[in-house]
Amino acid sequence: MEKPISNENTASGLSPRGVRLLLARHGQTAWNRQRRFLGRSDIPLDETGLAQAQQLASALSPAALLPFRLDRIVSSPLDRAQQTARAVSQLHGLPVELNPDLVEMDQGELEGQPGRVLLERYPELLRRWTSDPTHLRLPGGETLGECQARGVAALVAIARQSGDGSTVLVVSHQLVIASTLCAILGLPLRQFRQCSHENTAFSLVEVHGDRLSLLSAPFLAQSPA
Repeated sequence: MEKPISNENTASGLSPRGVRLLLARHGQTAWNRQRRFLGRSDIPLDETGLAQAQQLASALSPAALLPFRLDRIVSSPLDRAQQTARAVSQLHGLPVELNPDLVEMDQGELEGQPGRVLLERYPELLRRWTSDPTHLRLPGGETLGECQARGVAALVAIARQSGDGSTVLVVSHQLVIASTLCAILGLPLRQFRQCSHENTAFSLVEVHGDRLSLLSAPFLAQSPA
């Protein structure tokens, strides 16, 4: 049985040097709720997603007394990610920088389709995706391995552009985050579901040169009771 990534490490393990990346998934959209394939379709946050973005902003606000402060905010250019990033940026007075390599996996012909279409129209694709999605190209789209490669490269590039000891919020998407964490943890991509993140959940990654380490994951911002 697959197990999710754990929270065994905490922010107390932060080293004085290196770059810390808060790797966050965007808030909920209507297509998330309807369980449709989003991919690169530019679907905005729904009402719940907007509230989740505000919860994330509150969790990362200067008033939260975290053991770090945000120095940069970098986002996928898709609107759902930008909306999430902007909610945080407003509390920190930081611009939202866009990085196209953080965009979600291209899901080609599946985008906009309900999840059940895999079973109904693409049973062999579903079988192969479940077995090992690494090199499986979705019709008209990407492979998960390609998504992983650009995701890892994007994080390393963002860290190189940031000063040692800095902290960067990176807002991206489910398959980019999950596949990238597989690379960090040394997991095969067929286990990417172990690294799934709920909407606006975030992981803490530290980068030293080309080496990425997972410090804690995933945290989910909650609204006050």
